[in-house]
Amino acid sequence: MKIWYYTLMPWPYQYGEIPYPFPGGMFERDRAQGLYAAYLDLFRRADELGFDGIALAEHHYTKVGTAPSPNLLAAVVATHTHHVKIGLLGNCLPLHGHPVRLAEELAMIDVLSGGRLMAGFIRGGGREYHAFGVDIAEGRAMFEEAWELIVKAWTDPEPFAWHSAHYRYDVVSIVPRPLQQPHPPVLAAGTTAETLEWAAQHHAPLLMGFGTTQQIKDGIAYYRGYAEEKCGWKPGPEDVGLIGPTYVSNSDASAREEAEEAMRVHHEELVLLTSGGPLRAFTQQRLSERSYAYRSAPGREPGVTAETPDYETLARERYYVGSPDTVTQRILDKQKEFGIGFFAAITPFGNMEPPQALRSVELFAKEVLPHLQSG
Repeated sequence: MKIWYYTLMPWPYQYGEIPYPFPGGMFERDRAQGLYAAYLDLFRRADELGFDGIALAEHHYTKVGTAPSPNLLAAVVATHTHHVKIGLLGNCLPLHGHPVRLAEELAMIDVLSGGRLMAGFIRGGGREYHAFGVDIAEGRAMFEEAWELIVKAWTDPEPFAWHSAHYRYDVVSIVPRPLQQPHPPVLAAGTTAETLEWAAQHHAPLLMGFGTTQQIKDGIAYYRGYAEEKCGWKPGPEDVGLIGPTYVSNSDASAREEAEEAMRVHHEELVLLTSGGPLRAFTQQRLSERSYAYRSAPGREPGVTAETPDYETLARERYYVGSPDTVTQRILDKQKEFGIGFFAAITPFGNMEPPQALRSVELFAKEVLPHLQSG
């Protein structure tokens, strides 16, 4: 199994509840440079410690993540690491007014990294559309058109014209070209039926997370079933991955003591940004009647409830927290249950600061990683 280090680069400092959108007056400029330096140290250590990849995400206006430009960050990571794959999980395609520019930027990252880019493409959630004033109802069409255009820009050896509903170019001919052939791997992340079908149609690996165990199981089953029945291919373990907030300490008791508050804060942040926040109605516009009809119990979109579950429920359903043995077994159980071939461990999360996350990452690499990568 491939194991990735994944961080959203959260803003860990607390003033009580930080609302959405994150007010500029609550951002402490004098802490920002040090925070970024600490995250860069984490990336370098993940590379040195033997993780298979580093994953970065795109978020806007929220303390959940302080990396609104994952491509800019990926270029930095590319020049400070030597072995890990660099995964963008991902670029919200409808937010990029010019997919051709995005194709160029990603090609540059592939060149800078020596061919280590994995380009994750996502449609994005309500907060992304809200931040950029993009019509969320058009997001699906923009996502699909941009995906096709970027791949063609990477692979077509001759200049070409492109005219679709949302993007119009008389000529496309990007420089540089990505090193990887025919192009960098493209991964899809999402949970709606439309995204699962699109990933299957394009033979794209699927990344799942932030749902209940049953919702994740339903999503993976739908993706695999659609690929086999409608697209004529069978996804293997290497085509399915799972993300999970992860924290390792010397014992289950110390892990709970050190991470329980961060779990609670993180869960409440997810509620604010999804099922219970001010963008709830706005975000619903991106869904169709069939988006979650495939689920055995459709429920809320992200699978989070407005009430904060107790520690045992959070640890069982969403978080991978405990001693090295506990976390190892939890991930191996998910590998067996879901048939996954890669796992992206999110650290830090909530109000956890990078030095604490670094201790967990180093213990994970020493005591957990060898058992997973050999499995």
